[in-house]
Amino acid sequence: TEPETQTAPPSPAQEKEKTQEASLLNTRLSERIRIEGQEVDYQSLEQRQAHYKVPGVSVAFMRNGQLAWTMESGVKDVTTKLAVDENTVFQAGSISKPAFAAVLMKYRQDNPIDLDTDVNNLLTSWQLPEHEWTGQEAVSLRRLLSHTAGTTVHGFPGYAAGEPVPTLQQVLEGTAPANTSAVVVDIKPGTQMRYSGGGTTLAQLALQDVANEPLPTMSQRLLFKPLGMTRSGYEQPISTNLSNNMATPYDGDGSPIKGGAHTYATLAAAGMWSTPSDMLKFASSVRSAYLGQNTDWISQATAQEMLTNNTPSIQPPNVGIGFFINMDDNGEILGFGHGGADAGFMSQLYIELDTGNGYAIMTNGNNGRQLITELEIRLKETLDVGYSEPEIKTLVPISQDELSQYIGTYAVTKPVIVDVVLEKTTNGFMLNALPYVENEKYFYEGEGLFFAKNGSSIRFEMDEENGLVEALVMDGNIRGERKE
Repeated sequence: TEPETQTAPPSPAQEKEKTQEASLLNTRLSERIRIEGQEVDYQSLEQRQAHYKVPGVSVAFMRNGQLAWTMESGVKDVTTKLAVDENTVFQAGSISKPAFAAVLMKYRQDNPIDLDTDVNNLLTSWQLPEHEWTGQEAVSLRRLLSHTAGTTVHGFPGYAAGEPVPTLQQVLEGTAPANTSAVVVDIKPGTQMRYSGGGTTLAQLALQDVANEPLPTMSQRLLFKPLGMTRSGYEQPISTNLSNNMATPYDGDGSPIKGGAHTYATLAAAGMWSTPSDMLKFASSVRSAYLGQNTDWISQATAQEMLTNNTPSIQPPNVGIGFFINMDDNGEILGFGHGGADAGFMSQLYIELDTGNGYAIMTNGNNGRQLITELEIRLKETLDVGYSEPEIKTLVPISQDELSQYIGTYAVTKPVIVDVVLEKTTNGFMLNALPYVENEKYFYEGEGLFFAKNGSSIRFEMDEENGLVEALVMDGNIRGERKE
């Protein structure tokens, strides 16, 4: 390991550069999709936050593996109007998964735990039911942590204040008070990557059984304390020392999530509270161990195992142990990271392997994902970090007559009951699905497809007998039947 060097305080010139870089994110933001030949409507971060009804944003930026600056905008709570600062904690959503994987891997450095044995050999408090491939292909920790074990249940909505919270066993069995179905194996383990928070939950129970210690205390001892992540924790509900500076979560329409931050029984999958700076400390430590620069916390071998792709091909998405890995066409690692989505909280973490440049962004609004994408495009454009670029679409002319066949009202029944109303514009339509979507403009791109600048897409289904439009399908999964 390299000797600790005393870093001199930043000079006024360095401070000025930091401020200039951070302020780049406050201007010239625009939607991910741009239209060829049309002027881009650039706006300020404040305007974009208002547009998406996201009260607060916190960003941390890293250069050469060192935290370079943080930037905050807006408020952690709309009622108190208290500003977000760099120590404000947010729920990290699924960024909990790579952090949990790091706790498990650090534990394994000092204690024997087989990543490739069947998880039932490690579990003492519960057993995964038999499946079609029992005895042939192992549902192992390595596969569970890389979403290749064939387990079900994508994610978890958490539990609102006052609701009973299930045990991990109840979550895995899908029995009350759990609000998700049972975690089962329905794809041959090792054959494909399918995202499964259910698998991460199974891994959490296995680690807790083996270590005979709950995740909140293990994570402090093995991850947060060694890396100086003083503003992070897996306690659910939130611990007292973090609750004094926490963001309030908000819905897509800007109203607070009922009952406040949800409680996540599934700590490893969704239960971490953190800050952008803390999350970068973690990602940077994995990177420096991987490169053999600093192995005080985990060994180079452990870090290399974490960043080895476990999916059956190099076609994205690729996952190591916990982290999504961004690879080039030859399978070389460009960077790694993870996104997060809990009720009212959206976040993103990414670091480049080669340069050690990276960022973490956390927001306290359900529309934070779109805002994060716009910030990522800006980071790529101004500081050349990450891989997000705007998408340029070409408009296809459509006559008003042709448009008429699509215009009308469509009834959506799930995930919510809402009427989707389309009104004609010159090259598409205006969509309203109140209170969820208001005056969103969709443009024609040919072959019956329409897009909005926020990335949403709509296609239509025809009744083959009479050639009339009978339904619309929004974003591939929201279906609305046409009303007479």
